[in-house]
Amino acid sequence: MNTTDRPAPPPASPAPKRVELPYFPGKYRCALTTSWDDGTIHDRRLVAFMNEVGLKGTFNLNSSLLGRTCEGWHNYIGADEVAPLYAGHEVAIHSADHPWLDKLEPSQIVAELLDDRRALEDLVGYPVRGMAYPFGTYDARVLAALLALGIVYSRTVESRDNPWPAPEPLTWAATCHIFTTQPKPLNERFADWHGSWAPRLFYVWGHSYEFEDRKDWAALERLLKPLAGHADVWYCTNIELFDYDEARRRMIIAANRRTAYNPSARTVTLLVDGKPVDVAGGQMVRLDQP
Repeated sequence: MNTTDRPAPPPASPAPKRVELPYFPGKYRCALTTSWDDGTIHDRRLVAFMNEVGLKGTFNLNSSLLGRTCEGWHNYIGADEVAPLYAGHEVAIHSADHPWLDKLEPSQIVAELLDDRRALEDLVGYPVRGMAYPFGTYDARVLAALLALGIVYSRTVESRDNPWPAPEPLTWAATCHIFTTQPKPLNERFADWHGSWAPRLFYVWGHSYEFEDRKDWAALERLLKPLAGHADVWYCTNIELFDYDEARRRMIIAANRRTAYNPSARTVTLLVDGKPVDVAGGQMVRLDQP
């Protein structure tokens, strides 16, 4: 048979014109996370509400203060409550004793951070890798200690309209405080944010005792409930954001855009010419299939 008589191979499907790596997984256009400091007994009421409406949060605890009764201040949850109370959320460090870290010499900085991490890991049974700064203060020595101790991120008390991706994870700003009024109250600000086309993160922080101090537990319904229940919002903890982003950045897209490989253990969503494609951990997929 003459080679010219052989049937030509079927034409290859065209490669996609564009393969994107969205910031958030699956169907989610945007994400929402919360962060709460100190671990006082008012976390019980806050967590119960968040569980009811489907919000998720990161709770930054001082291990040396757990179980402490403080006359004239707020009492702290007990160590035995930590694992069951915060199940489904994230526990992160806040230093062991809540000092001004930038006023300590290096060995005490390390002790405050490492002691807190070890104690909290003993309670929750998983690696604790996040933090919020007590009093919001830090310096270069604190940042160096966090980096050496394997802390992935640390939240400040600063605000940034769009806090994701974090320009510097160890000086991570939130969107706003729970009781912000500038430029608008939280619920109104969220409504504006959610109405935007941009794929952004909305990040709220505060303390559960603030609801008690203000005698305003109704703010749970007024401020927090409007944030919940949106199908296009990914409700996640702080560390879930960073873990997904790490997996997203590890994705290997072929230069010809015909294949993609996910070397991580976490499913990552691609946008292939605008169509979402989930790539499971360890999976190689064709991107040029109809």
